[in-house]
Amino acid sequence: MAGEPRRTPITEPAAWTRAEMEADSRWRLPLTPLHIAALDRALAGVKARGLEFPQVTRADFPLPEWAGLLADVRAQLTTGRGVAVLQGLPVERYSEAEARLLFWGIGTHLGEAITQNAASELIAGVYDRGLPYAGDVRAYQVNAELSMHCDNSDLVGLFCLRQAKSGGATLLTSALSIYNRILAEHPEYLPLLHVGFPYDRKGEEGPGEPAVSGPIPVFATAADGTVSARYARSYITRGERRTGIPLSPQGKAALDFLDRVALDPALLLEFHLRPGDIEFANNYTVFHARRGYEDHPEPDRRRHMLRLWLQDDSARRIENETLRFGFTRFGNHGRTARQILAQRAA
Repeated sequence: MAGEPRRTPITEPAAWTRAEMEADSRWRLPLTPLHIAALDRALAGVKARGLEFPQVTRADFPLPEWAGLLADVRAQLTTGRGVAVLQGLPVERYSEAEARLLFWGIGTHLGEAITQNAASELIAGVYDRGLPYAGDVRAYQVNAELSMHCDNSDLVGLFCLRQAKSGGATLLTSALSIYNRILAEHPEYLPLLHVGFPYDRKGEEGPGEPAVSGPIPVFATAADGTVSARYARSYITRGERRTGIPLSPQGKAALDFLDRVALDPALLLEFHLRPGDIEFANNYTVFHARRGYEDHPEPDRRRHMLRLWLQDDSARRIENETLRFGFTRFGNHGRTARQILAQRAA
């Protein structure tokens, strides 16, 4: 029955282990000179027309030579491992503005970009602002180690411009494999995880909106048995503090167990995104995190990533709208480029 926890193990390719990912190279997709030449032509075209990235549509950024590659990316995101990494883009050739245009242009072929924060950013810079990771400060603004979570969109893209001096490895775990472990070892947690928990909005709610939303499910099961996830423990912890209502003992135990399983070496995949690598992931099947890092002292050498949040209705069968949009659609979050441009024109 829709909404009730699935009681049989998930066997789709997105329920992977570390060993399976290390043995499977299909989610790593090297760019060829033909692909890069096509990118350069598309970039030259939008620059010649004076288009900025929010204005650029898929039609403005044609990539006919990428047809097979994009089909492979989509397959990995929707029916494959849930993650795809494009490798070998010569990022040193491009200015940051050009890199943003390239990233945006590729993204138009995979989904529709949505805003990521109260400032309505459609491409967020992921780098250390020198802030403590506390209060309303968000994870992409610091150099601290991050816990396993997913972002507030259907798909997420991360483009590496520069690496840190040390640290900063990417961590991935299959949310579906975590579900299987909970089913096998603590099935009593599943009903609670399907109900979910309140989420703090970290000060980015709009006028008149509540500071805490929810409860938002950690897992939701569709009528056909498709399981999807939505999780960010830091927002739940902030919700506890904001409301003054602590998690129940069973709720805390369920989330603590989930966090431990997410870091199990049998499941945890760890690697470095190199300059020019672009990672796309399905937020409903893959949790991600990052090791803490030390940066270079020179500003122009410091770790810098670009992040896209993409909306794609075909990414996953989602029947639970609270799981899909529960802490995404508020204030200036979750708005499309078309909505932003219409507002600017008004």
